[in-house]
Amino acid sequence: MPRHDAPRQPKPRSLLPAVLTVLAMLPIGSCGELAWSGGPAGPADDLARYRATFAAAVGTKWTGSMSTIELHRRLQQARVLWLGDDHRDSALHARQRRLLRELRAGDVRMVLGLEALGTDDMPFVDDWLAGRSSLQTLQRRMRHRWPASWLEDGDVDGEHFRTLLLDSKSAGEPVFALEPTPRLPLAARDAVIARAVQQASANHRDRLVVVVVGQTHLLGDGNLIGRTELPGIAIGALPPPAILDQPPTTRPGHLVRSGGDLWFFADLLPLPR
Repeated sequence: MPRHDAPRQPKPRSLLPAVLTVLAMLPIGSCGELAWSGGPAGPADDLARYRATFAAAVGTKWTGSMSTIELHRRLQQARVLWLGDDHRDSALHARQRRLLRELRAGDVRMVLGLEALGTDDMPFVDDWLAGRSSLQTLQRRMRHRWPASWLEDGDVDGEHFRTLLLDSKSAGEPVFALEPTPRLPLAARDAVIARAVQQASANHRDRLVVVVVGQTHLLGDGNLIGRTELPGIAIGALPPPAILDQPPTTRPGHLVRSGGDLWFFADLLPLPR
């Protein structure tokens, strides 16, 4: 996504070659076409490889299922609930919000981490959570920082991200950004997100850390689940085509698990061809 920061002071001329050399060595990418950097999303082959490693890690077989009740029970022993996201999927988003509301109704205390927020946004978010500004003011401030803010309707389901924030505010839940802005190159981004999740877990030991992030970051080269080394459950958005060719048999309302230990809402899966 494009963003417009205030102009920075130029680096000393003697440092520029070294900086450019380091950047050239890092593959640049984004969560699909949704980039926060000012330039292109990155070389198509880098992004394709990143997605391919995720698809391979998901696996090609279904290995189990569980009910929502069982999910709630397992989350009592978890530190992180990973919600792998497709930023435009309103049906998935409705299910994610329903799950979080069910958990709150069961007295689960949570802290919410959003890829929709960057660290530059947190002073604005903190003001809003504390009641010092309105949601419209928060949107305006984020829109000024980057016009394609995920709180706006357009390329993403902006209503979903606004509602996640509203629900967390109503529940008195802390909220944290997942990564620094401007966005880092893809090769460096996941390690920073993992550290943010680890820090949230350490700061809020009595709360379940809920992380809403593009699903391709979870497994493969991104490997956020492995990087954090925290016990948790990960629910993806849409399985890769290879596993969709093997439709699972399960009851409505259940989740199904892939060979790579990524869960999916069974009734959101496309019908078999």
